[in-house]
Amino acid sequence: MSWHRSLSCFLLATIATCAFAAPKAGIVSIVVPDAFKSAKSCADDAEWKPAKYNQKFDQKNCFKTHDGGSITLTLKGDNSTLTIGENSIVSVDTLIEDDGMGNFIIKPQIQKGYMGFNVEKNKGNNVDFATGTAAASIRGTEGFIGGNDWAFFGSLKHGSLAIQPNIASGHGEFMIGDGETAIGNKRDLVSLPLKSSGDMGFAKIMNKIIADSTLTLEELLNAALSADEDYQKLLASDTAAQAPADTAKKEKVEETVALKVPQVKYSSYDSLRCVANVSVASVQQGSEARLSAVMDGTPISEIAVKRDMPKRVALRSGVHEYEFVVENAAGRNSVKKTLGCYPMKPFSIKVYGKKHEEIQIPPAPPGADSTIMETLQFQIRVPEYDPSFLNKVTIRQDGKVILQERLSQIQNLDYQIPVELKRSHKNRFDIEVIHKSGYAVKTNKVYEVKK
Repeated sequence: MSWHRSLSCFLLATIATCAFAAPKAGIVSIVVPDAFKSAKSCADDAEWKPAKYNQKFDQKNCFKTHDGGSITLTLKGDNSTLTIGENSIVSVDTLIEDDGMGNFIIKPQIQKGYMGFNVEKNKGNNVDFATGTAAASIRGTEGFIGGNDWAFFGSLKHGSLAIQPNIASGHGEFMIGDGETAIGNKRDLVSLPLKSSGDMGFAKIMNKIIADSTLTLEELLNAALSADEDYQKLLASDTAAQAPADTAKKEKVEETVALKVPQVKYSSYDSLRCVANVSVASVQQGSEARLSAVMDGTPISEIAVKRDMPKRVALRSGVHEYEFVVENAAGRNSVKKTLGCYPMKPFSIKVYGKKHEEIQIPPAPPGADSTIMETLQFQIRVPEYDPSFLNKVTIRQDGKVILQERLSQIQNLDYQIPVELKRSHKNRFDIEVIHKSGYAVKTNKVYEVKK
């Protein structure tokens, strides 16, 4: 079991303020009573009316469900769907229909309970969720998310989910990918590879687990692991009843279809969000292939593929060699790429000594060398302790560049640089370090030489 410790700073770019609010977000496409809609707020005194099939909804609407109730919202523009689970309260906080590139952004606020999502792939559209404990942003993803004021969970069948807890702990984004479930509280987040990840039936169970505010994070994790095992046993027993019919259908397909080897193609990757874009082709109707990602020789993810489709594969932080493999009973194909993933994470620069040092130097004797030498020492403290995450290091003395290193030139994080100081002068040294994510840190040091 792989646990990834928590991260907690806001990571995604702010939506352009020039975009305009759309009057209609989409329609209510499925209603399972009891389910209600309020036009303007989620307050206790709001005017609640039964949600209706094919009813339009817009910004600031609120939805509420009771035991057994659910509401499916189909979004305008690309037919992505959001499903509000039972005993939940969700508001449509923000809707921007055009971000300048023909895309929309919708921001549901989960005040109570959980939601499922199936967001259309190959679109620029965004869904940004918020709960009482964390926020999360998706694009081209299927899974569920839920939370309350003390706990949070997010889970994926496939795709990627960027999570930002509502408190700042000095770390960067927390990413989960295919088949992973994130569970956390106000202090920490952990991801687990659960077989039930992304299944809305399992979301209902997770929502009941986090309802107990007395559980520690370890107890939440143990409860989730146990629930996943029990839920899979329940699914297996249901599947067993269908096995004879499914076997006959499979045998019929195998008799009529000559299985071909599927193909995989790499197209691009996002070094900040840590996802690679690949496409799978030649998957025949009625057959199934497996798409897996192997990092430095170790498998890190695997999903089932039942048709030709593009996929986003989660990457890991740092520079690694990846092999994207697709295979079925007929054979396998793969493509290898060395990719660097550099999620935005705050870091710091520690300059040794006082920030402003005064140096008393008597005048040099006639004919003697009057040069004053010092050693400027500082350390770059990136979370990964790896200089390959840095893009550029620049040092200026009184505004003039005296040292600049880029990319592979940066070989360490500890610097000891001999510098020449001017007499009767405040010698200012400015240090700027830029991370490959674009995050930049600046600091300075002054040596004031007095007679």
